[in-house]
Amino acid sequence: MSILLVALLALVVSACASSESSSPSASEPFFSASAEPTQEPSDEPSEDPGESLGAIPSFDINGDPELASRFPDTVGGEAIQVISFRGDVLGSGGDIDPSFQEFLEATDADLEDVSVAFGGSQDGTLNVAAFRVLGVAEDRLEREFLSASEDNGDIEGAQRANVGGKDVWVAADATGETSASIYLYVKDDTVYFLTGTEEQAEEILSALP
Repeated sequence: MSILLVALLALVVSACASSESSSPSASEPFFSASAEPTQEPSDEPSEDPGESLGAIPSFDINGDPELASRFPDTVGGEAIQVISFRGDVLGSGGDIDPSFQEFLEATDADLEDVSVAFGGSQDGTLNVAAFRVLGVAEDRLEREFLSASEDNGDIEGAQRANVGGKDVWVAADATGETSASIYLYVKDDTVYFLTGTEEQAEEILSALP
């Protein structure tokens, strides 16, 4: 996973942390249907606050619904779930990772300009993410995101390819956490980051703007 997405997810984990929480790995789906990151408000007090989800801060997992809706609901017949956060909300979860801060400075962006949507299949074979930075030109966003990912050893051997009718970068996971290919696609102010098979990538990319 790109260090920039790791940094964002670290903020999510920090903001939603509990004694039983842990950050997702590259081999696991970012979000499963069984997860319950937020709790519906209730006028009734919890019978056991120490064991309830009340210990987890209220957190908007639909911060950029338009961004999340760009991904298809199913891939290869398997449902995927996507949740989204806005950068200003993420920033309330703790300190910003230095590598992510460097990226913001390189693109002249602020945390308030950022939103991210991410998810995947429940079996963990597919992970998807969209990383949006308002006001940053497409070529600059592509250059800085790719550079940051390569400099931090997240991807290697990135090559241009046409997949699903889109011009993308295809790379190997330099961390060795997954043998699946990594696909980077940049359109306007958004980077799409996919990890899965070529068939999965084709189906998703053909549905993206």
